[in-house]
Amino acid sequence: MPATEKKTTRLRALFESPQTTIMPFGTLPIHAQMAERAGFPAFEVSGGMSTWWVGGVADVGWLTMSEVVAHCKTIADSVDIPVFCDADTGYGSAINTRRTVQEFIRAGVAGIHIEDQEEPKKAGGQAGIKLVSDAEAIGRFNAAVDARDEMDEDFVIVARTDGYGAEGGGLEEAIRRGVLYRQETGVDVIFYEGLRSWEEVRIVLAETPGPAYAIASRHAGPTPSIAQLSEWGQTIQIAPFILPGVLEVWRLLLQLREAGELAPIDEYNSAAFSLAGQPDYVGFGDVFIKPSYEDVRRWEEKYYPREKQRDYENTIHD
Repeated sequence: MPATEKKTTRLRALFESPQTTIMPFGTLPIHAQMAERAGFPAFEVSGGMSTWWVGGVADVGWLTMSEVVAHCKTIADSVDIPVFCDADTGYGSAINTRRTVQEFIRAGVAGIHIEDQEEPKKAGGQAGIKLVSDAEAIGRFNAAVDARDEMDEDFVIVARTDGYGAEGGGLEEAIRRGVLYRQETGVDVIFYEGLRSWEEVRIVLAETPGPAYAIASRHAGPTPSIAQLSEWGQTIQIAPFILPGVLEVWRLLLQLREAGELAPIDEYNSAAFSLAGQPDYVGFGDVFIKPSYEDVRRWEEKYYPREKQRDYENTIHD
């Protein structure tokens, strides 16, 4: 799709495509920049991982709407691909949800999902989830839709239901909620959270009219092929690719502590920098940044008077 199209328009086209779109799922600008450089058409900001990585707190609605929007704006500004974000419960009542949608649109985000949990919310897959009533959920989603239509009709509103894992919930309750939200609101997509098997994913997608997708927990086993997911009607498939950014860093830190010397770090860095010039070389991640150092140098040469320009040639630095 041409990059001249609005990001919201491009994201909407992905959700409406009959082909399942793989959507890298992370939490920092560098993760979105990696996804863009690797050739993926969109990126999703994880709410849970953002609370852990950025806030250092549990995913229980601890971060405020303004904090989350500011974080997602930084990510959206860092890439040219659309960014899709977790907006928790809309951060309050239906009235608050209207403002939440407005603020995400102003931030340059292309779409959000809003869940039907009571506050304080719980992370997907956690125990203790409670849902608001049908009527409150419908009001919440319709408030989001009205705000969308007033500012950008292409902005994507996804209704997430936690009906599967909530108190008194299960597969039937999840489907009932998903179908209800499709019938009674103007949301664009239905999202089922935390299913425990791929057969359950197939069932909910078959029962839900219009664009829909489900996240299956790790208990479900290996992900079916994209061809199979497309046949079922899974509109997107998240790809949580950043686990090595926790696990491998932790392992290296433990090796450092055990050694009591810098040898593990020196060895790792030496191996990493030996890849210079190869496609998988990323240094410390500065290959992804926008604007780049080259951009800044070009702008200096264009805008600064000669006496203010820097000498990039006669230096021992790279």
